[in-house]
Amino acid sequence: MDTHGELQQRPSRRMRVIAISLAAVLLIALGAWFAGSRMAGTERSDLVHLNNQRAIVANSMNLYEPLVNKFTTRYTTAFSDEISDEGKQRAFDEETGRLKNESRINLDRLQRMDSSPALHKQEVADAFNEFKRAYSAVIAYNDQLVINSTGITRSVGGACSSIHSKLNVSGEKYAEEYVKAADGCLAALSSAKEGSGQETTKLLSAVEGIIQKQRDSAQKVVGSTGEFERSAASIESALALLEINKPLNDAQRTYEADVLMKQTEVVEKANKSNTEFERILKDSLESAGQELKSEG
Repeated sequence: MDTHGELQQRPSRRMRVIAISLAAVLLIALGAWFAGSRMAGTERSDLVHLNNQRAIVANSMNLYEPLVNKFTTRYTTAFSDEISDEGKQRAFDEETGRLKNESRINLDRLQRMDSSPALHKQEVADAFNEFKRAYSAVIAYNDQLVINSTGITRSVGGACSSIHSKLNVSGEKYAEEYVKAADGCLAALSSAKEGSGQETTKLLSAVEGIIQKQRDSAQKVVGSTGEFERSAASIESALALLEINKPLNDAQRTYEADVLMKQTEVVEKANKSNTEFERILKDSLESAGQELKSEG
């Protein structure tokens, strides 16, 4: 029996076992390091992408105001220029189409952001949820502005516009014509209030009350039986007409102040949520970057 050869082989086998064990440990350690580095890198990439989407949404909000203003200007002009109904509808469809497209793009982007892997961090998710609520509110507010502007244009700028601009005050049939025109105006105002926002409904109701009061004065003239009674009613109606501008101007100023306050509130909330969301994302990016450096 060659015990010398066997004794020489045994240490060699032990060394091989130790070497294999060390290699396995090293591979596991390297694998864990690579996986950790890859995870940190992936997380950082997700955060960068989410931050880019945040910036796009925030910047796109600046497009709404000029789009809404363009719609209001073009649609109001269509009524004041007395173009055909087809022309008015074409202006409406084109301008609202641009606004609807902008809203859809931003809502879709917010929805995609909602599935970002970066939201597994609670603080990032909380900041995003507030951002999403605030900017969804901005989108809804601007969509509502279109409805409000449409209602005002079609009623005040449409059916009601002829009452005090085209009727001949000195005409023999003025009272009758006024009652007829006022009825059309009141019907348009009532229709415009459906779906309108709180501020617009308040404005339309104020105009409705003013026109109704003037219409009642004109109706007294129409219902007068004697010449003296008709003359007195006509004077009363004329005096009421002279006083109509002040309440209309007051209603408009109140409306503009209410709209400005609501708009400021919605925009400020969005800006605040954007600032906070950006801060959280940047802090998370810095943390992810530091993790990569420490693991390198």
